Amino acid sequence: KLDSKLDSKLNYMIIITKWFSILIFISIMIDFIQQQFGIITIAPTSENNLIQFLYVSISPLVEEFGFRIILIGLPLFAFYSHKLSVKHFFNSLWNPNCNLVIYNLRKTMVLIILVGIFFGLAHIMSGESWSEGKFAQATASGIILGWLYVRFGIIVSILVHWGTNYFIFSYANFISQINGITIENVFSSSLMNSIEILFLVSGVFSVILLLITYFNSKNNAKLPIQ
Repeated sequence: KLDSKLDSKLNYMIIITKWFSILIFISIMIDFIQQQFGIITIAPTSENNLIQFLYVSISPLVEEFGFRIILIGLPLFAFYSHKLSVKHFFNSLWNPNCNLVIYNLRKTMVLIILVGIFFGLAHIMSGESWSEGKFAQATASGIILGWLYVRFGIIVSILVHWGTNYFIFSYANFISQINGITIENVFSSSLMNSIEILFLVSGVFSVILLLITYFNSKNNAKLPIQ
């Protein structure tokens, strides 16, 4: 298992907050880099903002079930499960790391990356899709969410995904309503830019914490057993 000894000490709210910030930070950086090359991310248009907001709010449930549980959870169960029972099957899909002996991290990461790429393609190839600029953002998000699902379980990946969608679009709808502008124009407004700066700061802070934790764990692993 992946760091299974630490599972009992995990605080899910800290994990969700940290990775939420990291996901937003990476998305902003990808968008910034793409804009330097003239690649602009355009959201799908909708005649009814409330319906669009509802769809954005519930899509994490559908997408996490399809892309994480079905496309990652089922293959991992097939690769690493050593017993067959209904309870073990559902527990493994709920939290792969806690219920499966995942001894080949490379194979698991390849699966996560492939599903992440498919997740990115799905965002630009569906009926009412985003522009091509969304591919890189969605792929990076899909890889992060896939890792969170494998490492911490479906609840964490759903809440990080839902928080990303809900918070951003609820803030965008709020600005749209009080200023009388369209959702599309909100994302290029100064008010949206200000919240992006806050996300950048929190994202950098979260990345630093992640690196500190990683290097501390490596140093502790090198210490001799007393």
